[in-house]
Amino acid sequence: MNPPLKKHGILLFFMLLSGLSLKYAVVLAARQAENQKTILSLQTTVDKLNDKLNIHREAMANTDFYRFQENIFRLQKPGFTKITNSVFTLSRKHGFDPYLVMAIIFVESSFNRHAVSRAGAYGLMQVNYPVWKNELNIDRKKLTQIDYNIGLGLTILKGYLQETKGDMIKALILYNNGYKYTNTHYHEKVIASNFYQYADIG
Repeated sequence: MNPPLKKHGILLFFMLLSGLSLKYAVVLAARQAENQKTILSLQTTVDKLNDKLNIHREAMANTDFYRFQENIFRLQKPGFTKITNSVFTLSRKHGFDPYLVMAIIFVESSFNRHAVSRAGAYGLMQVNYPVWKNELNIDRKKLTQIDYNIGLGLTILKGYLQETKGDMIKALILYNNGYKYTNTHYHEKVIASNFYQYADIG
């Protein structure tokens, strides 16, 4: 091979080598950019997952705290706990907001399940035995039982609510007064109760 041709061959070789190196560098740079993009995407995902994890940890901590409060309350006030459990269950069954029912019981009996009025109303919801004994076939001996009394009271209130075509204020007036309307402030006391403030009457 002539020296000029040899030099030309060497030059072509290095040019080819440089071209391949440049191509490889471009490919490598593209891969690095793609990898960097993937890393950033993964980091974003990790950050979001960490945020969710922290939220779940806070929720679990709050749940533990509320469970602790509930257990302490149950231990300290077992009778009142039974009332609240019954109110929640029976309110949902009869289609009432439990906070409303708590407000009614607060005004009617102050949560004394053994309360008896001069008019013959018994228990937590002050079910009037002389008025309803036949219509609801009431067992007088069970009137101070929590579930039985609340169930009767809600049955009566539901009947009045249907009669007033969904007007809760009128239904409350009828629940306490019947058709005599002697206690015009009864529904105001129910509405003023702290329990009522959380009620969703719709």
